[in-house]
Amino acid sequence: MENNAYGQQQPHVLPGYYNASRMEVAEELCIFENNRFVYAMSYGALDVFVKGMWTQQHDTIYLSTDKVKGKYVVTSSTDEKVPAGKMLLIFKFGYQHAPYINFSFTSPPVTTPHPEMTQVAEGFQLLINQPASRQLWLVHTMYDTEFSAYTLPEKVNKVVIGPGDGLGKPVFNNIPFLVSDSCVININDEHRKFRYTGPVSEEDKRYAQPDNK
Repeated sequence: MENNAYGQQQPHVLPGYYNASRMEVAEELCIFENNRFVYAMSYGALDVFVKGMWTQQHDTIYLSTDKVKGKYVVTSSTDEKVPAGKMLLIFKFGYQHAPYINFSFTSPPVTTPHPEMTQVAEGFQLLINQPASRQLWLVHTMYDTEFSAYTLPEKVNKVVIGPGDGLGKPVFNNIPFLVSDSCVININDEHRKFRYTGPVSEEDKRYAQPDNK
C-alpha cells in the first residue's frame, strides 16, 4: 500500500531558477510559487524576456505568456510629396533587421522576394504602386512565421512601420513542460531541458508580477 500511495503522488514543481543554456545560447526559466514564471533568452544580438502563468496537471506544467503587445507600430498619413498613384512605406528598423521585414497587400498574405529598399534617416523606405487593398500584412521572418494584419484608412499614401513591444518575444500558449527530478523538459523540443540551479532570490520575485514592467 505504501508503494501504491507513493506512486500516485503528483511530482511538484520546485520553485527557482532553471537553466537550459548551451553553446551560443543563454536561456533561463524562473518558476515562482504563485504560479507565475519568467523566461529569458539571449542569442547573439537577440534578447527576449517574457513572463506569464503556469499550471500543473499530473507530471506536466503548462506555460502561457501574458498578453503580448502589438508587434508593430503602424502610422499612416497623406503626403503631397508622394507621387500620384504611389504609396511610400517607411520601415523604422536598423539595417540588420530591415531585410527580414516582409509585407503583403494580398489575401491570403504571401512572403515574396524582398524588394530593394533605400536607406534614409528614419530607417528604410520603399515606393510601391498604390495597392487596391487597404489591408496590410506584416511579418518579420527572423522572429515569426505568421503575418500581423493592419487596416489602413482611405486615401493614405505614406505608411510608417516601426517595431512594437511584442516583436521578437516568444509566445507560450499552454506549452507543456514535463516535470522531472531536478529539471523541466519542453515536451515539444527534446533539446530544451531546463535544469534546476537554485532558489529564487527575494529581489527577483518582483519580476513575476504581471503589472511590473
